[in-house]
Amino acid sequence: MLDPARTVLARFGGAGPLSRLLGLDRSAVHRWALPKARGGTGGLLPAKHHQRLLALAIAEGVVLSAADLIGVPDAEKGQAGHGADDG
Repeated sequence: MLDPARTVLARFGGAGPLSRLLGLDRSAVHRWALPKARGGTGGLLPAKHHQRLLALAIAEGVVLSAADLIGVPDAEKGQAGHGADDG
């Protein structure tokens, strides 16, 4: 299973540094990486933070793409728009 939360947290240095950049409580950001059974989001990043995360990545020099935020496998990242109806 893909885990975009763990990817993003690792790239920003963990929940603490990322929560400070976002102005959110550390526990809220940490919950992104927790399973739903433990009160987390199951590894999903709330969509309301996607644009801000991308902007922060640019400002902080962190390599991050929109595909990273939703957990697109590496093999699929370069294939957007290539489907059965390509002709």
